[in-house]
Amino acid sequence: MTDSSAPLPPDVAEPFARLNRRSFLRLAGGLAATGLLPTGCGGVPPALAPSSDLVLGVLSPRAYATFTAVAMRCVGPRGAEAIQARRIDPARAADLWVARLPALAGPLVQGLWLLEWGVAPLVAKWRPFTALDGAGQDRVLEDLMRSRLDLKRDLFKGLKSLSMLVTYSAPESRALVGYPGPFDAAGIAAAMTTVTGD
Repeated sequence: MTDSSAPLPPDVAEPFARLNRRSFLRLAGGLAATGLLPTGCGGVPPALAPSSDLVLGVLSPRAYATFTAVAMRCVGPRGAEAIQARRIDPARAADLWVARLPALAGPLVQGLWLLEWGVAPLVAKWRPFTALDGAGQDRVLEDLMRSRLDLKRDLFKGLKSLSMLVTYSAPESRALVGYPGPFDAAGIAAAMTTVTGD
């Protein structure tokens, strides 16, 4: 009986190491040459990246950027403009939500990772989600929404629901939808005068 913790003899280990390294490099080089390898070497796109002073509790900077991109595609043009101008920060709000709900943190982070790095046939793209233009992101989200796979539809529903919740619960979003805000007694009287015209 041999000791399984003993290292392999060099004449056995070296060919396997070269074969593994050579095969991996050949595959990676082929994929990179054809543009099929999602590199992500550029880092987080600056327009979607968190500000340098923002401390995230659950989301990584990449997950923050991915969630911001999803929210911009889900909330419509006026909401996307407010997010892009940084008047509304749905990814920060989502980070705060999932920090309070740890059971949601794991699935959200995994779902954002899948959306960012997944490739066809699982996710209808070959590049990172944040590297796609708006039309490309819309195609990916539509593929998730219309998929026959429950997992993909659930991913879309969860990301869209959380995007809408954190965007439209922000006080800054009230102007986008025409909602005057929470009412106290004076606010109710003021709203009633605008409705009745008195």
